[in-house]
Order: sequence, then C-alpha cells, then structure tokens
Amino acid sequence: MSSLGRTLLTQTLNNLLTLIVIVAIISALFVAYNQKALEGAVVEAVQMYARELAKNPKLSEEEKQRLIKQRELDLRYRFGLLGNPIEKVFNMMVRLLTLDLGAARSIYIGSSYLIKDQVIFALRNTAILFLTSTIIVAVLGIVVGLYAARKAGRSLDRLLSILAVFSASLPMWWVGMLMLLLFSFKLHLFPFQSKDVFIQLMQLERQYQTGELSLLLYSVLKLKTGLYYMALPLATVTLVSFGGWAYIVRNVVITRMSDDFVMVARAKGVPERNVLFGHVLRSASPPLVTMIVLSLVNSLGGAIITETVFGWPGMGLLYWQAILNSEPLLLGATTYVIILMFVIAVIILNFIYALLDPRVRTGGTAQAGVPRA
Repeated sequence: MSSLGRTLLTQTLNNLLTLIVIVAIISALFVAYNQKALEGAVVEAVQMYARELAKNPKLSEEEKQRLIKQRELDLRYRFGLLGNPIEKVFNMMVRLLTLDLGAARSIYIGSSYLIKDQVIFALRNTAILFLTSTIIVAVLGIVVGLYAARKAGRSLDRLLSILAVFSASLPMWWVGMLMLLLFSFKLHLFPFQSKDVFIQLMQLERQYQTGELSLLLYSVLKLKTGLYYMALPLATVTLVSFGGWAYIVRNVVITRMSDDFVMVARAKGVPERNVLFGHVLRSASPPLVTMIVLSLVNSLGGAIITETVFGWPGMGLLYWQAILNSEPLLLGATTYVIILMFVIAVIILNFIYALLDPRVRTGGTAQAGVPRA
C-alpha cells in the first residue's frame, strides 16, 4: 500500500474511532439519565403501593415489608434496572448506531411516532433549506470575493468589508423576525409559518393521484409551492451569511496573490485571468473546499432558533422539541446524526485534499496547489 493509501486509511480509522467514542459517551449519558429517571419512578410507585398496604389492617408489618420489597424488585426487573451498566451502554450504542430507538412519545415532525422516521424527515427538510442556501452563499461568496480581491483597496473592496462586518453582526433569528414582520404581516407576500408547505404538497399529491393534475403541472406546482414557502428562510440565511463568506474568500485570494509563484507567472506574461483561475484559485482551493464542505455539514444540523422562528420542520426544530418535551432518545438520535455527518465530511475532505494538495499525494513539502507557470 502506498504512503497516501496508508495515510488516508489511518485518518479514516481515526475518524471512525472518534465517532464510536462519541457514541459511547452519548450512550453512557443516556443510560445514566434513564437510570436516574427510572429509579425515581420506582421509588414513587413503591411509596404509593406502601400507602395502599398501610390501609389493610389484616396484614402484619413483616408481611407488608415483604410485599413492598417484592414489588420494588419486580419494578426494577420490569424497568431493566438490574442489568450490568456496561452491557446497557453497549446495547444503547448498537441501538444508536442503527437508529433503532423505538417510538417517541409524540409526533413532533412528520407523520410517524418512530424516532428514526422523524429524524430522517427532519434531516431531509433541513437539507432542502440549508444546503440550498449554503450552495448559493458559497457561489456568490467566491465570485464576489474573487472580484474584490482583484480590486483590492477600491470601492467594491471597501463596501464588501463593511457588508461583511454588518452581516456577521446580525443574529439570523432577528433578521428572520424582521423578514416575517415586513413580508408576512405588513405586505402579505409570504406565509408566516413554513411548516404549512407540507399540507399544500400533500394536497397537490392527492390531486395528482386522482388524475386532477398532469405530471407536468404537478411538478411545476410542487416546485412553485416549495419555493414560495422556502423563500423567506432562504433569503434570511443567504443575507446573513453572504458577506462573511465573500470577505473570507477575498482574504484567502489576496494572500495567495502575493506568493512567489504568482509573481513569476505575471513576470512571464501569463494573462491575468489565467493567473487568477489557473494559479491563485487552484492554490486557494483547499481552504475554500474545507469551508464549503464543513458549511454543508453544519447546515444539516439546522439552526434551532431560525427553524423555530419560521416553523421549518427540520433538525433544529426537532432538536428543540426534544429538549422541551424531555425526549432523551430523540435528543441522542439528532446529536448522533449531526456528528455522523461531520465525521463523513472529514473523511471526504481527506480524499479531496489528496486530489488538490500535492503534499498529500507525494508526501513531500511542495507548496499546495502550485502549478507550473
């Protein structure tokens, strides 16, 4: 096996080991929490049973104590409090890794009580909203950041710096409330709660299944309805994130433009466009790719307050519902899925770096991404 293969394999195994350790910690916390909660339930049930026995004058004190101890033992066995804690943690790890966590106490998102179904439904909705916004922000940020770097010190560059500071200082949930106030309450252009989109989509699906809508019309109306309900949260996320993205790209590109290989390329008469896209952007690609991939993964975790403000049934809102309703299994499932996505992203980044950075491929010390002029 080559040195690159060994490096990638080692990094992948390290990431998977990290995932298992984190899952073990989550499982241990849940087992401890569940043990404490069930202990309290057993104590309460035994106390109620003791009060009932106290009303029976035919039983002696010894008989009452024997019945109370037997009831406590039965309850502990029924609630699973008599097993080995290590075995409980291991079983919980297996259940968490496979999302085999049973049913929640209520349907918080979607149409199923199963925790697995609710998490998958929420993850899909978060991906629709935040992956779309992340891609838009990344594309706009790279384009504007590149242009600002070429015009460093000029009016656009100064404007971008002001915009980056301004947008980064705005809380996303606060901007979302302003957007709702203006476009939903005042102008009545967009809906107040985005969760109603799924009611509309189900109605369209029923009309399509009954033959009232053709496939083409159904597809157009489905896309239109989705964009209509997603417009405000999408615009909010893009507005708040765009300036910072562009400013980071601008700084990375300006740093690369002062490198020696860029100076050599310009001295050889290479066209400025080729210098920018063939030399500068290529050498700046590793940090930019890292930003894009990690932003995509972080977006899958949703934004608790933002999704709550807009009523978007994603991972953030599901996480919040799990906290409000004391659903430890649901909370553990959402946490595990977010961590799993992050670990997968890091593994993918390792392989992308092997393609972009010559130092990773050759094991040498060549400067990353420096092409021949």
